[in-house]
Amino acid sequence: MRTQRNYPIFNEIILWIGSIVVIYPLLMVVLTSLKSLPESAQLSISIPSTFHFENYRTVFIDGKMFRALLNSLIITGFAVLLIVILSALLSFIIMRNRSKLNRWIFKLFTLGLIAPFAALPTIKTLQLLQIYGTYASVILVFTALFMSFATILFSGYMLSVPRELDEAAIVDGCTGLSLFYKVIFPLLRPISITISILNFMWVWNEFYYPLFLVNKSSMWTLPLTVFNFFGLYSRSWNLVAANMVLVSLPVVIAYLFAQKYIVSGMTAGAVKG
Repeated sequence: MRTQRNYPIFNEIILWIGSIVVIYPLLMVVLTSLKSLPESAQLSISIPSTFHFENYRTVFIDGKMFRALLNSLIITGFAVLLIVILSALLSFIIMRNRSKLNRWIFKLFTLGLIAPFAALPTIKTLQLLQIYGTYASVILVFTALFMSFATILFSGYMLSVPRELDEAAIVDGCTGLSLFYKVIFPLLRPISITISILNFMWVWNEFYYPLFLVNKSSMWTLPLTVFNFFGLYSRSWNLVAANMVLVSLPVVIAYLFAQKYIVSGMTAGAVKG
């Protein structure tokens, strides 16, 4: 009985320690972004003597954040749209027609979860297609990279959609793409929201891939501005911290408002056939 009574307390202690480990650096970045230059050099969680909200204005103007924000919205928006539509359509085809070829294609997509990004062949391919350095190149690469995970989730959820709906729609004359978009796709709304949110966070925060695929500063995304801003203001930790807060804020807001959809969608996508 004593062991059972103390076990929850032990768990609470572990969770509190874990929370402190996570919250401390986040709180330090937020408070540092509101400090003066001398105070920010301490890199502590002390309360600023005066709150310098003008740091954010300086970062937004000097860091050309508005242009980077537009770039991130364009790339992330179109990439997520393609990932959701193409993955949902592919999973519908694979799960409704369990042919040997489709099963092989599904296994091939599972390999996409562990396949590394090869920068040189990718860039060479984009150059041959004459789209390297364009929005289309970045969007298509993101789509290819994250479609594997989305297809697996959609495929799992597709097992919970009865085949009788397909048969009833076909009897009514609804076939092909019309069957998918009018009957099946609306039923995939929970998992579609989950996949959209997850891929929004992944694509928005991605630094590595745009670094290779974007060859001009006018197309930089928000994470790339952190790299550039740190190079220019490496000793101005208050401005660097403000830049990091502005870049992370959209993702934090999206996650806070949509975390219930992420949990429910991931659970629904775990249906076994």
